[in-house]
Amino acid sequence: MKHTKTTFVFTPEFGVRLRQLRARQNLSLRGLALLMDRHQPGSFNLLAKLERGELKHPSINLIVDYLRACGAGFEDLLDLLKPHTSQPPVLREKADAAVAELLKSLPKPEQRAMLRWERATTEKREERAGAEPEKKQPRVEATRQRVFRIIWSFIHANWNEVFEQKLYEAMRELKDEVPRSERKYACSYGRRFFGILTRYYRQEARRQGALARVEKSAKEHGFSTRVVAKLRDAADQAYRELLGSGRLDWSPSQEEIIKNRGHAPRVEKAETRLEIDEARPVAESNKMLALIEALAIQEVGGRLEAMKLAHHHGQDHYFMWIRELVGIAYEHGTDSAEWKASVEQWAPKLQFPDYAREAAKTVADTYNRWKVKLPPKQKPTNQKGA
Repeated sequence: MKHTKTTFVFTPEFGVRLRQLRARQNLSLRGLALLMDRHQPGSFNLLAKLERGELKHPSINLIVDYLRACGAGFEDLLDLLKPHTSQPPVLREKADAAVAELLKSLPKPEQRAMLRWERATTEKREERAGAEPEKKQPRVEATRQRVFRIIWSFIHANWNEVFEQKLYEAMRELKDEVPRSERKYACSYGRRFFGILTRYYRQEARRQGALARVEKSAKEHGFSTRVVAKLRDAADQAYRELLGSGRLDWSPSQEEIIKNRGHAPRVEKAETRLEIDEARPVAESNKMLALIEALAIQEVGGRLEAMKLAHHHGQDHYFMWIRELVGIAYEHGTDSAEWKASVEQWAPKLQFPDYAREAAKTVADTYNRWKVKLPPKQKPTNQKGA
């Protein structure tokens, strides 16, 4: 799409306003020309064209002289200038149009959401640049840079799909060497390595220098040489795979943008995947323990109803105790001292104490029958300083 630069045009409305200012002073055009000290041939016709709006781009000096001769100022034209000066800068207006052109094939709701995101990002970048007085000028983005930001979000996701997998594999190997509290920092160093490898450098020596500085920073943070080497190797492997497959030169097509409704596919971070891996056995254990509890409560509850337990709250006490027993069985086993202590504590307090001991045996049998379905317990996660 070809964009044309927006140029301010002196419209007939401005001419009408100038003529009103002249009439306010009871000045003729010839009298006005004299006050403006314009005696050259054609000056009278020039002012007449200005008032008719036929002079599209008059010089600022001409407007200033006209206002001075009428005893007026630019504030008298402010309401006419405001609609023009309140518009975005020309470059931003041009870039807005280019971004809209790129996203015009999206459904309207997604198109509006993407445009809001892109404009908000642009404004934040400009605010951040303007808040840094040490810089000589705020950084201004060209049109192609703003368009590329949308494209880059897809490219970045495409590259990260490969890199985050390599980083995840490396972090699994380093699980016992990197404390859980330090995973985020380790992964951030890996991403810095990858960012340097995929960045363009005119001189390879500068790239190697940047990699060396990241290595030094990681070691100063407290990571071992092996950990740092693994993180860099993950970045190297991802870069070589992207280079060999040609994905470093990949860019999304219009169809790809439309398919994803303008939003780049989400790539799960390596540390998040590790958290999910650790949480999965816990979730499966909780699900299985809930099933064992339900089966034990069903069996004990049926017997309590047959025995016509005196009140409903009595059943609730039995059920609370069953849940406690299942937890003890999972942590310590049904033959543990904790199990026996719980039976000795609860059985005398419940209605039908003799049956309470039988109920405990029922819970133990149910648990031992189903415990093979429970996933293996996870080792405690390594903590910093441990």
